[in-house]
Amino acid sequence: MTDLKGKVAIITGGSRGVGKAVALKFAEHGINVAIGAKTVTSTDKTPGSIHETVAEVEAKGAQALAVQTDVRHEEQVENLVNRTVDAFGRIDIVVNNAGAIMFLPVDEMPVKRFDLLMQLNYRAPYVLCHYAVPYLKKQSVGHIINMSPPPKIGVLAADDWNNKTCYLMSKFGMSHLTMGLAEELRGHNISANSLWPKNIIDTQATRVFAQMLHANKTIDWYSPEMLADASLEIVKSNAAELTGQTLLAENFLAQKGITEIEKYIVNSPV
Repeated sequence: MTDLKGKVAIITGGSRGVGKAVALKFAEHGINVAIGAKTVTSTDKTPGSIHETVAEVEAKGAQALAVQTDVRHEEQVENLVNRTVDAFGRIDIVVNNAGAIMFLPVDEMPVKRFDLLMQLNYRAPYVLCHYAVPYLKKQSVGHIINMSPPPKIGVLAADDWNNKTCYLMSKFGMSHLTMGLAEELRGHNISANSLWPKNIIDTQATRVFAQMLHANKTIDWYSPEMLADASLEIVKSNAAELTGQTLLAENFLAQKGITEIEKYIVNSPV
């Protein structure tokens, strides 16, 4: 899938942060992008919008589609898929990026917040894949990327279970989806991989939850560009050879010859 020009990607949570960075990186390589996210108007609390991302994608020469989507709702996810196919006639790449973060012990986590974690991190990627996979199968090759950690303790936001049981239930479930899809789709030349950083990425969400992530000026923060570059390397890879993996972005980039991780360091926002 090295020749990416004209391919089509669906990216959730693409109005800002990692999702937007992935969309712009894909656009630089000729991939057309459908942006699914809730934000249609930028505000101080939620800077960026699906329309702003689309404009920036188009400025890079690719085609783009903005579809307001709350991924908690099946009918909106199905609409995102249908609108993408109507606009571009195909789907080659799915990036499940939209998500939620909350660290609280089980007895303190409100059921409503638990449900939100499960809806966004666990259920929504399944729903998008459920509706998008039939179209991926029509192509000769495809890729699914889930932004989720290796299903074991030891990395950012999954360094221990304490106060994170609910969150990790949702994110590890997403990684299990990766491994299951990889086996189900192996015969169709469609890869499914998870991608996760070892270091903290500067996004609106991590700024809000910096205290939960023990993030301050004593640690390095990294640009979303790091995950964008890693996502590009995934879709450039042979789908039959790279699938069912839960990749750590820094390690994966190094394997691809991108060893200067320091270039992604940004000033601490907190």
